[in-house]
Amino acid sequence: MEPRDALPLLGFRRRRTKHVCPASAAIQKVCRIRASKRWSALLTQTKSRIGFKCGMRKRLGEVHWAAFVKYAEDEHKASFVRALTPAAGMLCCEGKLDGTACPKAVVIDLKRVSAAECEEMLPRLHMDHTHDIKHICEVWSKALPERPEAWDDGICGPLLAHLLFGTEDHVLTQCSARPVWRRQIVFRCGSARGVEGQRATDFCHDLERAHYGLRTEDIQWPRA
Repeated sequence: MEPRDALPLLGFRRRRTKHVCPASAAIQKVCRIRASKRWSALLTQTKSRIGFKCGMRKRLGEVHWAAFVKYAEDEHKASFVRALTPAAGMLCCEGKLDGTACPKAVVIDLKRVSAAECEEMLPRLHMDHTHDIKHICEVWSKALPERPEAWDDGICGPLLAHLLFGTEDHVLTQCSARPVWRRQIVFRCGSARGVEGQRATDFCHDLERAHYGLRTEDIQWPRA
């Protein structure tokens, strides 16, 4: 982790950019609903992946968990939703982990599909994290003191939230070359729930091979 004084975090606010998606209002509504469902599954529903399945709500306690949810909503939810309503009007599979291009060249042209087609196609584009979510939460939990006084006690909160929700390059790429400050969520084609005859090898999102490599020292502030 970079020294505190190397990163302009105090009073930091994410840069806001103008963003206009050329898709129709009906298509954008479908995409926003999909994004909101993904966000809820990650963070805000009762049995969310981060809070319940990965145990971070219990680890932090209700007060600190609520503070984390508020921070994530304030700093990342808008860009998370924007990821599904891009200015280019296209949603594309970004290929496999090894850099191989998507063999099926999966693309959703939001300017041309109908609302029904969009709703059917969106579940086939997964929002894939650079690091496995469970692994991020394990590193986060381990990096915290036994009784944390905040959700980001001793760690770089903006980086932790970026690892979990970052759909755009972080502004701090200006002062750090570490890949963790780059976009952490990309689209990869994958299976859709309830569809028969699907095989994992048919898709770019490799559900069998989780992404690891994050360490506690990657998010902890250097100790004095």
